[in-house]
Amino acid sequence: MQYLNTENATIRQPLSKSVYDLAIVGSGISCTYTLIHYINLLKEKFNRQQLPKEPIKVVILDKYGEFWTGIPYGSRTGQQSLIITALKEFLPQQERDRFIGWLNDNCDSVLDSLSARGGILNRQWLKLYQSAMVEGNWDELFLPRYVFGWYLTEQVEQAIQQARSEGYLQCDLVIAEVVNIQQVKGNYQVDFTVGDGDNSCIRTEKVVLAIGSPPNKATVDGFEKASANVCAIANMYEPSQNENIQRIAKFLSKSDTPDLNRVLIIGSNASALETLYSLNNLPEAEDLISKFIIVSPNARFPHRIYNEPASTSYIPQNLKTLIRSKFTAEQIYEAVKKDVEAALKQNETVDGTYKVISKEVINALNMLDFDEQKMFVIKYGVEIGKYQRRAGQDYLNVVDRLILEDRLEFIKGKFSQTIPLSEGKLGFEYVTGDRQQLFTDSINIIINCAGFQDLTKSDSILIKNLVERGICTPNDSKCGFEMSGDFEVNKNFYLMGPLVAGNINDKLKIWHAESCGRIINLSRKLAEIL
Repeated sequence: MQYLNTENATIRQPLSKSVYDLAIVGSGISCTYTLIHYINLLKEKFNRQQLPKEPIKVVILDKYGEFWTGIPYGSRTGQQSLIITALKEFLPQQERDRFIGWLNDNCDSVLDSLSARGGILNRQWLKLYQSAMVEGNWDELFLPRYVFGWYLTEQVEQAIQQARSEGYLQCDLVIAEVVNIQQVKGNYQVDFTVGDGDNSCIRTEKVVLAIGSPPNKATVDGFEKASANVCAIANMYEPSQNENIQRIAKFLSKSDTPDLNRVLIIGSNASALETLYSLNNLPEAEDLISKFIIVSPNARFPHRIYNEPASTSYIPQNLKTLIRSKFTAEQIYEAVKKDVEAALKQNETVDGTYKVISKEVINALNMLDFDEQKMFVIKYGVEIGKYQRRAGQDYLNVVDRLILEDRLEFIKGKFSQTIPLSEGKLGFEYVTGDRQQLFTDSINIIINCAGFQDLTKSDSILIKNLVERGICTPNDSKCGFEMSGDFEVNKNFYLMGPLVAGNINDKLKIWHAESCGRIINLSRKLAEIL
């Protein structure tokens, strides 16, 4: 079992057998910001009062051992992956100011790191934006995400080291996969396995579940065994995106017909867009792919973000008309669809009208009764988001080029299954409306970028056990767990991150909790409660 000391990253023994005060399961940004806020609040408290007799004992458990960054901002995503919005929108003002201060202080090191990256698109990106970074103009940039992970790691480790040196907090890091959490004699027992298969546990007074999003939907039966002629990637970030790209390149390098090599990407979300960008960053992969096939119900990538001011003339007429009489959550959704369509017909952009439409949506939401607000939170808020998805030009320029070269095809439908073709090759079946349709050109690569699993059907051992034991209860959205306005899903058991989605109470209305800015704000509230 590995227990890491954050001060010097050496293996250490656990604390005594006494119960921890707090255990955080998962170590991505939901954990990181909760811990930073928590330490800052403790520091304020103990500056005013006498220090505790013993340090508060905190333990962080993470399966992969890459603490503080999670998948998006660590090595499993790769150094080519970019934040999906410009920095000015990515972080709340106060945190953005701190990050920009860090970027300016560490500009030379950041540039050296960016210069060391390989890949066509990485070099192009640096050439375009190096002068802006040197001049300190960060707000408009869609920065590589690992740079933010670098910043986060420094911030939390400095906070932990200071808290330890001042004697009010001890933090242990445990590399292990948590498989169960159960109530035992007024506390919680966290059961976990380590890499060599050994089972162990710790006891804790309080738990924060911060495991990020549920696993991707298992969209393909026998995904990894589809065919010897197909390279199938069930999860692009397992073990890492870079390793999977190399695996794809190696597989394609053995092809005798590069002009017929097709890549199927299931889904058109940000992960799919990032996958497309990453594959085109590596010459040995990009040159061996004749066509990318994107199959999804939306059949389009997010809309482009422009470096232009928001629209000052567009009026979301359908939403404004709606609120003059009694209406429902579904009608808000339908009005948004019409207003987005009207905006595009008027040569406006989704990016330019995003704020004004969003403002009217919130106004309408606040006019609904509780039952209709709940319908919005568990269903229509997420659906509205699909019509307003946006991404930066660095990603979408690659999409436009591939379309121009006739190397990208969108198929509107829900992927169903692979189908056998002649000579051991595979096509696939998809569903459009109530019709099953076939794609009969052979595919060489399948990449699963589908959405997240329904929590009532999750194949995560931990989620299954939490639900079966009654520790956590899926809410009506089936995307998150029921919780109070204090983030409590059970006594002294708290939730942070994407799994807070689908909750409405006297303090919170949360239909989506995957953005960094939202997690920063929510984790501050949780830290105050803790």
